[in-house]
Amino acid sequence: MLLKSYIVEQNVGVLSNYQATLIYGENDGIKDDIKKLIKFENKDAEVIIFFEEEMLQKKDLLYKSFFNESLFATKKIIFILNATDKIFDQINECSEAENKSIGIYIFSSNLEKRSKLRTLFEKNKNLAIFACYKDNERTLINYINNHLKGFKGLSGEIVNLIISNSNMERKIIKSEIIKIKSFFLEKRINKEEISELLNVKSNSNFDEIRDSALKGEKNMVNKLLSEVDLINEDTFFYLNSFNYRIMKLQEIIKNSQNNKDNYQNSLENLKPPIFWKDKPIVAQQLEKWNLNELTQIATKISKTEILMKKNSYLKNDVVIKDLIINIVCKTSFIYS
Repeated sequence: MLLKSYIVEQNVGVLSNYQATLIYGENDGIKDDIKKLIKFENKDAEVIIFFEEEMLQKKDLLYKSFFNESLFATKKIIFILNATDKIFDQINECSEAENKSIGIYIFSSNLEKRSKLRTLFEKNKNLAIFACYKDNERTLINYINNHLKGFKGLSGEIVNLIISNSNMERKIIKSEIIKIKSFFLEKRINKEEISELLNVKSNSNFDEIRDSALKGEKNMVNKLLSEVDLINEDTFFYLNSFNYRIMKLQEIIKNSQNNKDNYQNSLENLKPPIFWKDKPIVAQQLEKWNLNELTQIATKISKTEILMKKNSYLKNDVVIKDLIINIVCKTSFIYS
């Protein structure tokens, strides 16, 4: 039975109607939230966690846990993490048995359409399945507003800062929300203090490279690239940072009906607003690009991400540098 992640987030109790649930996708932040909600919904249950590696070593591990009575509680929930089709037979065996005192929750990364696990859960009305897709700006705005409800000073500008500083990753946003709740104990957010609290400065080196590239400052980009070490592990963060700024520039141009005379007004009225320190930089970037060029850069960023994910042998820092140089020089890919 196909479900939607946002419906489950609103009412995780709906999963109790199914013998087992398969939760898959790239958004680990949503999956972590779902786990927390399931545990809260089943506070009195014994919680058992298995990893696929364990189940491959002990083929009867899930079967024994499913059919043996709990010594500690009348109810039992089983989390299976990092699941793939390799443990299909074990999951299928238990999914066919009915035991209302046990809930099985299987967490996977992206599963292809032809995956045996996906097919099993999609076709069986007694089983539930839903995907955890990447958050968009709207879902993250709602997420932040819900979790910081009651905090004075939570403006659209600050919400936008939290999102941009996290590069639209819910897991990072969750950690930022914990910081905010711990620091602003009186539930009154200060705009100047939050910038330092969220450690915005830690990303400032790459932000400066990104902003200089989008302003067309070739000499500055060359200088920064020679001084700043791009970290391989952070390359997807760099791509997200570029993509988020491109998305904002596109939105401003669209809102101004592609009329440069309206750019400033569109920038000032953007919802959620750009953080005040970034507004002059964004205004300069708007002078450099048109909507078609920005769309083609976004396409190039997407292709770069796919290239790096498919080819683990690539030196990602070199690929990122090449992308940056192409952007600042407005080389052929923009017009191809």
